[in-house]
Amino acid sequence: MKSLLYRLCLGLGGLAAFWALGMISASEYGKSAAIMATALPGLAGLCLLLGARPAWLSATTLGVIAVFFLDAATKGFLRDYFGLRPNHLLVLQAVFNTNASETGEFFRHNWRDVAEASAVFAVLMAGVVALERRLTRREATQPSAPLRRRSKVAVATLFTGFLALHLNPTMAKENPLLYWPIRYFDYKGQLAHADELQRTLEHSMAKPDEWQVQYRGPARKTVVWVIGESLNRNNMSIYGYPRNTTPMLGSLRDDLTVFHDVVSSEPATMASLMKMLTPASLDDPDAWTRQPDLVMLAKAAGYRTYWISNQVPNDGWLGLVANRADERVFINKGAGRGENNLDGNLLPDFEAALAGDAQRKLIIVHLLGAHPTYDMRYPDEFARFDNTDDSVMANLEAQGRSLWVRHARNDYDNAIAYNDYVVSNLIRKTMATSPQSDASLLFSSDHAQEVGHTRNHAGQSVSDASGYEIPMLVWQRDTPRAQTRTAWEARPYQTDRMEHTMLGLLDIETPYYDASQDLLSEAFVPVPRRINGRPYLPSVSASASLNKG
Repeated sequence: MKSLLYRLCLGLGGLAAFWALGMISASEYGKSAAIMATALPGLAGLCLLLGARPAWLSATTLGVIAVFFLDAATKGFLRDYFGLRPNHLLVLQAVFNTNASETGEFFRHNWRDVAEASAVFAVLMAGVVALERRLTRREATQPSAPLRRRSKVAVATLFTGFLALHLNPTMAKENPLLYWPIRYFDYKGQLAHADELQRTLEHSMAKPDEWQVQYRGPARKTVVWVIGESLNRNNMSIYGYPRNTTPMLGSLRDDLTVFHDVVSSEPATMASLMKMLTPASLDDPDAWTRQPDLVMLAKAAGYRTYWISNQVPNDGWLGLVANRADERVFINKGAGRGENNLDGNLLPDFEAALAGDAQRKLIIVHLLGAHPTYDMRYPDEFARFDNTDDSVMANLEAQGRSLWVRHARNDYDNAIAYNDYVVSNLIRKTMATSPQSDASLLFSSDHAQEVGHTRNHAGQSVSDASGYEIPMLVWQRDTPRAQTRTAWEARPYQTDRMEHTMLGLLDIETPYYDASQDLLSEAFVPVPRRINGRPYLPSVSASASLNKG
């Protein structure tokens, strides 16, 4: 029985090392340790009860420990990348809503973090293997004695306890072998539920009069909504960033309303867009199951709807909304967001939509923006900040950011500069539409990115404000007065209320529209904002620091 306790100490000691390195939380350590305390002696003890060869005892021990260590290393990597443990819905969507191509790009962008987690796993596992071999050799020199009755009862009790733990759903989900399968089936269940909801919503679409939609605008109207990807406003010179990353938007500044205090509701695409395109909000995330989304309401108001995208078609929940549009164009013929098709390739299709003869048009343009991997988001001629030695680099270096994060910042700023080219061209083409048609364009991002702003990380971030602080700007043919525009630009806003602003631009009246949540309405009333479940309080000093680099 002592041999089982020695082996258990090896496993628990390794888990403690993962905890000490910050790769798993104290709670995760406690739950994993509880399962290991029954699993390892219970399963390894069966080898002794069955009189198996020493090699089987050793293999069982190392197998159980390897599973727990791999689980801890994976959680450590995901905790560092996403800022939270990997059973959160955001992480599940990112993990399961992917493909081989995008996974390859993910590892290309994050290979250092993967290598770090892998190295910790390899070192700790090598130590366990060495100690296990030493223990096995020492046991081989000692005469083997059959297990006493008390030891047999202990092994049977531990094994039974291991099985009994799985009666508790919380503990069952912590079993490394069940962790991802359980969540995968949860995710598949969510998709099946979404399909059922789609059928229900399609049934509702047959009765648009129930939505009480009325159009109150001019005869001819075009509204463009450009949805950016992974854009942090603190990296845009139009917001005061020291690098000239947005010169073309800057040249249009007098025609734009540039909002300075907008944050996304979520730090990931799917969860954020659900709350931007539908009535779902942080306060009522299930509202989209009961009320029509923006595309439905626009069609009910007589708009011809267009969905022009450089992202993958039929991309989970988002594909359900996109497929409701009258005309759909997906130029990304690759396998996912990891593909390197450039956003500028959308411009001809956008021009064609603008030239359409529909009296009313809603054109939604979904960009790849600055989605990782950053250096795939721009052509070579936009590599403006490669090897740049300026105040931004000096500031990052002074903050102790690693070489690869500083390199990622340069790539990210290059992507921002190309996004400036694309978005400014979309604005200019909208401006050039017939003056007899009322026209407007709203540009916003789904979420932002942490690229060395607050920590040594490049990518999405749930825990940092830099993962939520996005650009938002509006062009309108009837430009508001300067005083009005200045007042609007300072308004605080969160994008889970975005459908109200869009309905206002569309001149649609419906019980689902609330003018107090329309950023462009005189009736607008600010409400408290939350990120990662906590109040969002913008810091002047933090913003100044970000603007410096």
